[in-house]
Amino acid sequence: MIQRLHRLKWLFGNYFVEKQLYIRSQGSVKYISLSGRSQTMLALLTVCLCLWVGYASVNTLFRSSLDQEKSIETNQKILAYEDEINRLRIAYDNLNGKLAMTKDWFGETTNRLETRHKELNDLLERHASVTNSITKMQQRFTETKNRTRRSTGQTTLVAQVGQDTNGSFESRLSVPKVLMSERHLAGLNNKTNTVSETLSGSNVPVPLLSENLHARITNLNTRQKDLIDAIEESTDRKIREYTAIIKGTKVLEPESFIAQIVPESDRAMGGPYIPIKTSRDLESSLDRQIYRISGNLDYLSDLSSAIENIPLSRPIHNYRRTSGFGPRVDPFKKRAAFHSGTDFGTPTGTPVHATLNGTVTYAGNRGPYGLVVEIDHGQGFKTRYAHLNKTLVRRGQVVGFQEQIGQAGNTGRSTGPHLHYEIWHQGRVHNPSHFLANGEQIFNTAETYSSD
Repeated sequence: MIQRLHRLKWLFGNYFVEKQLYIRSQGSVKYISLSGRSQTMLALLTVCLCLWVGYASVNTLFRSSLDQEKSIETNQKILAYEDEINRLRIAYDNLNGKLAMTKDWFGETTNRLETRHKELNDLLERHASVTNSITKMQQRFTETKNRTRRSTGQTTLVAQVGQDTNGSFESRLSVPKVLMSERHLAGLNNKTNTVSETLSGSNVPVPLLSENLHARITNLNTRQKDLIDAIEESTDRKIREYTAIIKGTKVLEPESFIAQIVPESDRAMGGPYIPIKTSRDLESSLDRQIYRISGNLDYLSDLSSAIENIPLSRPIHNYRRTSGFGPRVDPFKKRAAFHSGTDFGTPTGTPVHATLNGTVTYAGNRGPYGLVVEIDHGQGFKTRYAHLNKTLVRRGQVVGFQEQIGQAGNTGRSTGPHLHYEIWHQGRVHNPSHFLANGEQIFNTAETYSSD
């Protein structure tokens, strides 16, 4: 180690020997003496200075490169952030668009459901009111028949009108499916209100709606369609039945009779308002169906008015049919003769009722008819009730449907107690059986037989 130090000292001594720097100025000469130590110090300072300059230069170059890379990276991040912001802005705009579409869809769906719900209510109310008068006639007829049975206590019931536990009478033309659908309508109302509340408070876009909500709306549409189908089926069936009943009298044609009793200015009109401007207004099959049902209900109302003006009910409720309309053997002369009515064998004193409301035009004795009551029902119809034991009305009196007008008897040209019943239209006598048989389709009557 000591040898190395001596060797290093020898090197420095050889390289850095004392030197003298001469400086000549204005004719005088000066010198500066530089010892080996001073030279060594200057050399070290020079080396340090060079090292520092080199380090500073290299550091500056690398720092510039690093700053450039950081700047590029920062710019890339800024661009990425801007792209993400643009993407979020586009997604936000799309979401707003979907929300707007959802609100429109909710509004349209709830409006459609509520509008159709109102139309269904209107249809059901019209459907119930169209035959309201006939329903009252059915109830009146059944009450009269039941009262007659209780008063006589001598009849055997073959078939009877159904009664519910509330005491209301059920027509043969009642449609259980429609009645059930009316109960369904109450449920539809609750469902519609629930869905309306759900839709109005929801901000979920249509594509993200729960399957349960879609299923509930679909179920409402299906149930509304079922109810509309039931109303249409009931309306069409009643139209067919009423048309067949009028034609079954062998006297009337529905169209001509409706034109006679229902003036054009008084034809039944109404129903849900469905404006028709273009073919697109009725592009929904349900809208077209509701419009069609509305027209059918108008026609059914006219048919109901026609039915209400035809004597279809029975004049007596405790009887056995003893003689029909047309040719027969005369009970007195035993020769062929024309019989202008239908005879109902019944005990003396059995109540006789008007088969339709009208005005009494005659009440008294009339030759072979005995004690008789004649009633003008309007629209060309008149009925005659002969061989009575007693009359309970007078000429000019207005009588109601199934109101008692007398009692059966054996007056006039008669072989025993019975009621002779005739129906006249436009001055011609017609077979009462055609009217009574078709009246059974309305009043659901059944043959009863006297125990005598």
